[in-house]
Amino acid sequence: MPTRRSPGRRAGFTLIEILVVVVIIAVLTSVAVLSMGVLGKDRGLEAEGERFSDVAAAAMEQAELEGRDFGIHFSATRYEVLTYVTRRSRWESVIDDRLYAVHELPAGVTARLEIEGKPIQFNDDQAGVERVPQVLMYSSGDVSPYRLSFGREGSDDVWSVDGGADGTLKVTRPGTAPAAPGAGAGAAP
Repeated sequence: MPTRRSPGRRAGFTLIEILVVVVIIAVLTSVAVLSMGVLGKDRGLEAEGERFSDVAAAAMEQAELEGRDFGIHFSATRYEVLTYVTRRSRWESVIDDRLYAVHELPAGVTARLEIEGKPIQFNDDQAGVERVPQVLMYSSGDVSPYRLSFGREGSDDVWSVDGGADGTLKVTRPGTAPAAPGAGAGAAP
């Protein structure tokens, strides 16, 4: 005698349930890939290296175009572009230009500055003490040769920006061979 099945739920998954699971897996995978970066690149270091090279290139160009000297003052956690005001005989902040304003480094990102191959010790800004730039960009197009390296605590990745005496910039990305310290720089990539 054949038995009749009761009209209830059958074993297995519906097409909608399977699609929902696939969409959830796809979203989670996308979030994981974006948070790690493609091939493990550190997007924060890349952004700092690119930002600094843009700021330095703009300041060098503006120094030549306007015929005034610029410089970059570094401290342990930030940097700022300054200009030399002749009538006051001192370095001052560039007013009304967000590109040159004080830029705070993100948490965990460290900077290391070398001028002519010698490491520079950063002093934290102190109230009442005049800020003097470590890197100078003259209106003649000359620049004090430097290397600024950005790293992250706990990581071996380092982004370096080499500024040559002739005003050229070279960016060295993680995984590429670094240039010789203080050797100047070739054309920007």
